[in-house]
Amino acid sequence: MVDTKGLSLDQAPPIDLPLRFFLTAPWFVVAAGLILAVQGEAAMASRWTPAALAATHLLAIGFLGQVLCGALLQLLPVIAGTPMPGVGLIATASNLCLSAGSAFLAVGFLGGAPLWLGAGALVSGVGFLTLLSGLLPALRRARGGPATLVAFRLGSVSLALTVLLGLTLAAGLLGWLTLPRFTDWVTAHLSWGLLGWVGLLIVGVAYQVVPLFHVTPAYPGWMAAGLAPSLFLALAAATLALWAGQGALADLALTVAALGFGSFAAVTLILQSRRSRPRLDATLVHWRLALAAMAVAGVAWWLDAPSGLLGVLILIGVGVGLPSGMLLKIVPFLCWFHLQSRWAASDRRDLRVPHMHQLLPERLARWHPPAHALALVLLCAGTLEPALVQPGALVLCASALWLVGLMAGAAWRYRRVSQALG
Repeated sequence: MVDTKGLSLDQAPPIDLPLRFFLTAPWFVVAAGLILAVQGEAAMASRWTPAALAATHLLAIGFLGQVLCGALLQLLPVIAGTPMPGVGLIATASNLCLSAGSAFLAVGFLGGAPLWLGAGALVSGVGFLTLLSGLLPALRRARGGPATLVAFRLGSVSLALTVLLGLTLAAGLLGWLTLPRFTDWVTAHLSWGLLGWVGLLIVGVAYQVVPLFHVTPAYPGWMAAGLAPSLFLALAAATLALWAGQGALADLALTVAALGFGSFAAVTLILQSRRSRPRLDATLVHWRLALAAMAVAGVAWWLDAPSGLLGVLILIGVGVGLPSGMLLKIVPFLCWFHLQSRWAASDRRDLRVPHMHQLLPERLARWHPPAHALALVLLCAGTLEPALVQPGALVLCASALWLVGLMAGAAWRYRRVSQALG
């Protein structure tokens, strides 16, 4: 079993709060996949097509936003020993707002409907700001793993900037504001959302879950101390350069950020090669696929590859693949931990708490990474050969449904044992 030394497991929130985010999120991958399957070539023609914009926001808010919010609700109290105030209300409001907001945005982009677009931006913003209203006070009081806390704090600031930029862009699209160099504002929004909020949160979570679940050495001190602040400063420099009309300087700053993420990918692979348990499980395969996609995306960006290819590599290769791999470990771990706590408090010594691989069987989980990899390859190839977009999108839908089934099975097994414990 994993080593939980140094974690404040007694501070964990009720299991239904993170699970509602985790079980909701894959359905937005299904929705994005169906849009890509129906639109086909049109979806990959440009990042500005209605289908591409709708799929992007379904993946970024509906899937990534939900998974990261659920992970923060669970990890912050455990790592920092600081419960989030009003966690039940915050979780419910955030989950509903992010679900509705991403759906409204997709409808608005697909139908060219300003009302839906504005509603989606507003409701999504409310969902994220609700999370921040509980997250920021908890982060101020937090103690413990400094590297993870720095990444979480800077990631939270990045989220606030992403929301502010997104609302500004929505106002521009609705004609309420006139934004000079509109595409630069879009680039800033994407940078803070994907590299700042998502990237920094993944780095912070990795500092904890890679050594915990893969039984590896800790990340080197130079990376733990310096990577997150360096990435944040690079993004800030890129944004200021964009708004000053200095495109070359912005590209240089983004290159620095790309190199930072590249070093994170390389160090993570090295640590995983030195793990104490050499068994190759589904989570580890997902990590390797996502880190490979991250490296290929960096090279593709440097070679000025089509935006569709970059979007697939970053959003699907990293943004869907890496969280999917983490969910295959986090969900059974949460179920096991909460059952252990209930068993210790009960008098049912005749019952045995199932271990993690019984809650979410590895023989079933190991089929998920190949399905995701096939979808990624087909969609990447679809940027060059449009006939491959539809099969790639359908495989993506199937892999997301498989993930839902795996997590729902673990939740069902948890509920069955929990009821037996009374």
